[in-house]
Amino acid sequence: MVYLDPALFNNTNYKLALIFLYAFFATLIATPYFIKKLIKLGYIVQDRYKIKKTMIPTMGGLAVLAGIMISLALSTIFFIKETNTGELFIFYFVIIVYAMYGIVDDLFAFKQRYDKIITLLVLSLPIGVLVTHDSVNILGWSIFLGDWIPYLLAPVYVMVVANLLNVHSGFNGQSAGLGLIILLTVTIKSFMVNGLNHLFVILPILGAYIAFTPFTFYPAKILEGNVGQFMVGAAIGGFLIINNLSIFGIIILIPHIVNFILDTWVLAIRKIPDVKFGSVRRDGTIIAPERTRFKSIKYILTYYLRLKEKDAVYIIYGITIVFCIIGVVFF
Repeated sequence: MVYLDPALFNNTNYKLALIFLYAFFATLIATPYFIKKLIKLGYIVQDRYKIKKTMIPTMGGLAVLAGIMISLALSTIFFIKETNTGELFIFYFVIIVYAMYGIVDDLFAFKQRYDKIITLLVLSLPIGVLVTHDSVNILGWSIFLGDWIPYLLAPVYVMVVANLLNVHSGFNGQSAGLGLIILLTVTIKSFMVNGLNHLFVILPILGAYIAFTPFTFYPAKILEGNVGQFMVGAAIGGFLIINNLSIFGIIILIPHIVNFILDTWVLAIRKIPDVKFGSVRRDGTIIAPERTRFKSIKYILTYYLRLKEKDAVYIIYGITIVFCIIGVVFF
């Protein structure tokens, strides 16, 4: 007869591992199903940077959402006494409403940027409830913000991060890969600063995104769509706020911030008509759109360097990884 030590089932590490694994395997199983279903229902877009015209399913973030929901359902059933369900509910309420907004955006393709900003800001308001600090740490200095300012800054922060991740996209694996890199980095930093506290909050989306992201690598089998981009952006922004890592978040998101500034400068300040996509040469290298070549990091790279899609993505990954290392080591 096999004897199982009851202490094993009270071990926090064991429970955290299960929360992660629930999301990972649920998403791993769900993603192929969603690929077939989305193709069948016609939720496909052109994969722009292929020599032959290729159609690919989008809205793959739905598979991630399914994995997260399964993990949360199983986790709260088994660990409800040990879990701060209030924090978990508010955090994932914000993530889910961001995902729902992304679904609507995928279906109806909202054009006005300012409408997105206002809508997402309103959707972010509940995250202020999770703010337990009234100061931020900058290079060892603690700056007091007041009792009410964090409740204003937190929703803005989440909205900005979600938009940053949404804009820094376009190539196979670019947005999902960057999202995963940032997720891993903030998880590591959270553990370094706060130990196991709050990890149960991020592990469902981390497990789901690790399972899903390889499906987006070149040549992608599915794209995450706005539903995936807004969802992971909200998760990253919210988790940084919960852990009082807002300045650290700014450092690791510098490439995303630069990319957003470039996009705003070209489209809003210079008012150059938007050209969303470039084209591809016969050898597979990308031709960046001439008039909007300074619109994003990906187009600057492909304009000045003769790069294939996956090579450009590797460079973009590398840039973000450098800033993530700087953030973890120095901030």
